[in-house]
Amino acid sequence: MKKLDPVIIIVDVLLLIGCGCMFLYGKMSAHSLFIVGIILIAVLLIYLYVTNYKDHHYGGKFHQDF
Repeated sequence: MKKLDPVIIIVDVLLLIGCGCMFLYGKMSAHSLFIVGIILIAVLLIYLYVTNYKDHHYGGKFHQDF
């Protein structure tokens, strides 16, 4: 994992919590909450996959813990 990965994860979780609060206080519909949640999680997974894939397949260091 890179140094930026925990920051991206924390920001994504805070955005999801913020959207949940907006839903609870009636500022966001359930449909919008579902769409925003899916998009945020998908962007996070794509970011983590791409950064870790580059680390392991494009000349990066491959760590084996044996």
